Amino acid sequence: MTTSPAPSDPPVKAWHIWLWPTLLVVLAFAMWLLPWGQWVPLLRDWVEGHGTLGTVVFLAVYVIVVILPLPAAAMSVVGGLAFGWWGYPLSMAGSLLGAIAPYYISRRWMRGPVMRRLDGPKVRAADRAIADNGFVFVMLLRLTPILPFTAQNWFLGLTAIRPWPYFVATALGLAPGTLAMVWIGEMGGLASVSSDRTQILIAGGGLLAFGVFVIWLGRIATREMERAGLTAPRRRR
Repeated sequence: MTTSPAPSDPPVKAWHIWLWPTLLVVLAFAMWLLPWGQWVPLLRDWVEGHGTLGTVVFLAVYVIVVILPLPAAAMSVVGGLAFGWWGYPLSMAGSLLGAIAPYYISRRWMRGPVMRRLDGPKVRAADRAIADNGFVFVMLLRLTPILPFTAQNWFLGLTAIRPWPYFVATALGLAPGTLAMVWIGEMGGLASVSSDRTQILIAGGGLLAFGVFVIWLGRIATREMERAGLTAPRRRR
């Protein structure tokens, strides 16, 4: 089995894995500080009043945000605010649809010139190693916020990873983080429609438990990236 050589200056640091949980805590705390009580009812009334059009508009905006260098995670929070738990499948659909164009454009028109410019034994070996382990590589990249989601899509198009591993691994890798962002939005929706305290506490407790799950996934991803030589091994005492 072909393996890529461990780089001397690893592009991934172990602390990167904690970015997701930290972002989760910051956004959850922000939900209690912003005046959602006035905004969310208006947003949900607009969505309900426009039916299918509201869903199409949300998906279209989500796709544009993913293609452009804009924070896609914020759209997942908006999905939770506007659609409740239905925001989860809609946000996943928006992420996957938005990941199509950058990948194919990069693969079709950019990969050839870039590979010719960077051609060399190390680059070819790394490209083969990534292609041989494409599914795992994409999923770990989606789980660890090393690069912004949009940058990941353009970068992965430059590799030899095939379309099906790219899309399936993207869906699996995005699922936990997207759920967390929609969950935060749903909590903001609960707080804005005067839900009882018990319901909000249950939602907050569930989010906390899910945050622990995200950290656990991150630790697994860290170990796997260490084995692949993409992150510096943690020193043992």
